[in-house]
Amino acid sequence: MRARTEKSENRRALPKFFLTMLGSLLVGGLLGFAVGLSRFFEIGEIAGRLDGAVRAAAPWGIPVTTVVILGTCFFLYRSAAKKFALWDGGDEDAASESAEELLSWTLLLSAVQLLINFFFLTAITAIGADQLEDANVLGMVGVFLLSCGLVIFTQQKVVDLERRMNPEKHGSVYDTKFQKKWLASCDESERRQIGEASRRAYMATTRVCLGVWLVLTVLGMVFDIGLLPVAVLLLVWGTLQVSYTLACIRLSKKGAAAGQL
Repeated sequence: MRARTEKSENRRALPKFFLTMLGSLLVGGLLGFAVGLSRFFEIGEIAGRLDGAVRAAAPWGIPVTTVVILGTCFFLYRSAAKKFALWDGGDEDAASESAEELLSWTLLLSAVQLLINFFFLTAITAIGADQLEDANVLGMVGVFLLSCGLVIFTQQKVVDLERRMNPEKHGSVYDTKFQKKWLASCDESERRQIGEASRRAYMATTRVCLGVWLVLTVLGMVFDIGLLPVAVLLLVWGTLQVSYTLACIRLSKKGAAAGQL
């Protein structure tokens, strides 16, 4: 009966699988056609202009985005704090849920700012040797460190407010074991939410890695980008796959051992 069920599920899944493969072939054909057309246009000139725009924006990227994004984070945090002040202590009422959502958006924006900092730091170091003086490069690195410090401070303020809203929570962003301690203080419902969010993040990252690999492969037909970008991408993708699988194996062993006790 079980084998029959597996065969039935396989038969139901096969049409969708073949359609997905057909769609991938069509996309690949269109990209190949686009690559052929690109040889008639000044793609290199366009890429050069984009690179020039990034280089021109690099010295101002971190301070401007820090003011805009962390300023928004401050506004969201203050709004969450005001809603918490109006909270009457009831279980999951509208005020507490709204404050939780605002804090989640604050954490998201602060994480985005951190990624922007890393991007512009790379751009600064890339142009520093050619166009900037050493003193200017050091100043920009100082701005990078300041922005990262403000990001961490913002995240700690969010955690502090979250702990006031939920006294059972434990952990500090400044602690290297923050994630472990915070997870240990979560209840079963929150752990299920974290597990579901992790699964969705894993699936989204896998799709993005696949898409970026396809883009890099096509770009390799037009530009001499070498194998390093693909190797780095596959290293990240492989780390994701291996770490996820090993974690599942370890958790299954722990579950089996707990069931025997």
